[in-house]
Amino acid sequence: MEFSLEPSNRQLRRAIYSLALPIVWSNLLQRGVGIIDAMMVGHLGAEELAGVGMAQLVIFLAMAMMMGIGIGTMILVARATGARKPDEVIQAAGTGITIGLIASIFLGAIGYLISYRAVIFIGASHEVALMAEEYLHIIFIFLFARGLIFVISSIFQGSGDSKTPLYVIIWVNIIHIALAYPLIYGFLYEPLSIRIIPLGVKGAAWANGLTEFGGVIILYLLAVKKGLVKLSVSKVDLSYFKKLSRLGIPVYLERVLITTSQMVYAKMVVSFSVAAYAAHQIGFNIEALAFLPGLGFAQAATAMVGQNLGAKKPDRARRVGYQSNYIALGVMILFGVSYLIIPRFWVGLFTTEAEVIAYGIIFCYIAAFIQAPLASAMVFAGALRGAGQTRFVMFTTIIGAWGVRLPFAYIFGILAGGGIIWVWIAMLVDWIARSAILFGRYKWGKQFE
Repeated sequence: MEFSLEPSNRQLRRAIYSLALPIVWSNLLQRGVGIIDAMMVGHLGAEELAGVGMAQLVIFLAMAMMMGIGIGTMILVARATGARKPDEVIQAAGTGITIGLIASIFLGAIGYLISYRAVIFIGASHEVALMAEEYLHIIFIFLFARGLIFVISSIFQGSGDSKTPLYVIIWVNIIHIALAYPLIYGFLYEPLSIRIIPLGVKGAAWANGLTEFGGVIILYLLAVKKGLVKLSVSKVDLSYFKKLSRLGIPVYLERVLITTSQMVYAKMVVSFSVAAYAAHQIGFNIEALAFLPGLGFAQAATAMVGQNLGAKKPDRARRVGYQSNYIALGVMILFGVSYLIIPRFWVGLFTTEAEVIAYGIIFCYIAAFIQAPLASAMVFAGALRGAGQTRFVMFTTIIGAWGVRLPFAYIFGILAGGGIIWVWIAMLVDWIARSAILFGRYKWGKQFE
């Protein structure tokens, strides 16, 4: 959205909404696939749900590099868009896609080979690990599609177009749901003698892989049509590779640190019981309904801060972060209130097992108080990334995840015998610490001078 004069806060919020809301819906729809799969798999049993939950942690670790490449590319595209340099947009986008393709194929091969050992490391039993391995083998075959969807979506968002990825994700999800149910539970239509054998967790993985493969082809062709990339495998531009590495490597390391800390954290949770871990996984799926809108405003802040800095408008770039934070706080606090008022409803969407429901209600109560600091931490982290402060955000993650959450959970939850409640309270303490550090940097740092 272009402004001839300096916009008011209301006008700026409208511009943020315009870019962020399609990102929010894209995030919800992409994550919605996982949530719907969790609902379907959860009704197969607690072990199946735990297996897919642990598999997701391994996938998040594999996707860390793709997130680094995607966010780095988004920042470069946003800067070039703000500076009105379309040739640089094409160079940055082409470099990002080529590096993303190579990296995702490599990561898919490694992930395929270590699937079983990875979930055993987290704390899975042999039976749970075998289910997770079946799921992961299929996902890693198609990892290049999932990775490139993220990178190409980031290119669109950096250019100011968040609607095109949304439209593609809508169709990917519709087709996914149409495939997932019969593949997971089986299907029989006697008049035409059509029969699909139930595949369980493998059915969820096949539905993911096939729909993401179709989605990335469509998204790439739309990027070509819009003139963001060329219809060819682009050569890696060395200067853009260096810029991308400087911006993307800290994001990659941040995601690795987050995911590995989550693995260690999950190991603590699963040490209590499979039911506790199943509730933990359900809780994260429930919390995603609040987390993903906040993440959308954080991603919009990254793009808009980058665009305004590229256009030499640092004061407006600074205001983007504050206004994005106000919006994210409002949305996520509303979800938090619902976690306090109707926790049994939320947990009941995923399971009917009494023990899992009891744990899940406790998780919801704690998650309710996490929403405000989580919203601020995400938005200010996103805005700082747009200003090129990816290293500082990475160091904040080290402090929060490794310096606060894990020690707190181990000392108070395990050593002091506080139990699973104190392990989960560690999340709240972590996000309070991170939000305070990131807000301080945003307010008093020199990134806009």
